[in-house]
Amino acid sequence: MLLPALVGFVQGAAAVQARGLRAESMVRFAGKWLDVIKALLPVYAAEIDRGDYSDGASSVDLFLAGAAHDADLAEEANVDTAWPAPLNDLLRRAAQAGHGPHSVSALTEMLRKGA
Repeated sequence: MLLPALVGFVQGAAAVQARGLRAESMVRFAGKWLDVIKALLPVYAAEIDRGDYSDGASSVDLFLAGAAHDADLAEEANVDTAWPAPLNDLLRRAAQAGHGPHSVSALTEMLRKGA
């Protein structure tokens, strides 16, 4: 969990610096995102434990739609956005397996051996 979060932060830092801002300027926003993630963990854990991914508030399709903007960020801010490619592939495979409208916690099913 640590490395993707840190790489996301440093990618954001590169993007804000490309706009003439200091990386420090995004720390408070990144901290708030981490708070949101922390609050969601019990919700996702309960979905995973129940095997019920029907709550599509944070759906696989939603995350997949966001991934489509990686190329825009790469071009606009001149940053490398190749690192999340395996994560985006996981999202695509989950959508193809019918989990598109399901909670992103359905990725658990894709990560099980033999999925």
